[in-house]
Amino acid sequence: MEVARKTWLCFENLAGPRITGSRDNIQEERAPRVAHRTSPTNVGLGLLATLAAHDLGLLPADAMVERLDRTLTTVEGLERHEGHLLNWYDTQNLSPLFPRYVSTVDSGNLAGRFSPWRRGAGG
Repeated sequence: MEVARKTWLCFENLAGPRITGSRDNIQEERAPRVAHRTSPTNVGLGLLATLAAHDLGLLPADAMVERLDRTLTTVEGLERHEGHLLNWYDTQNLSPLFPRYVSTVDSGNLAGRFSPWRRGAGG
């Protein structure tokens, strides 16, 4: 359980105001710095970590719902290419980062990590 708690704290510390638990990395060279970018993979992992934290008793239900809603609402508003999320977004202003492209790998990571059948809703 201690490993789960420490892992959850990493996601909680990476949480942004709009897309929770999904900034790309932390630089620890001289002073810790958060990389203000995210991708569909990071969003999917953040959503999954939120669900896991709730399931493990580390996050109350109301906080889980609020985090999931905030993230999904933000993702719905992100700029897309022909309906597909782009690969990198600035987490401070939500603009796509250059070069702008769609990554089937990252999009698949989001779809595979946070699809309805993972929680028993179908498929």
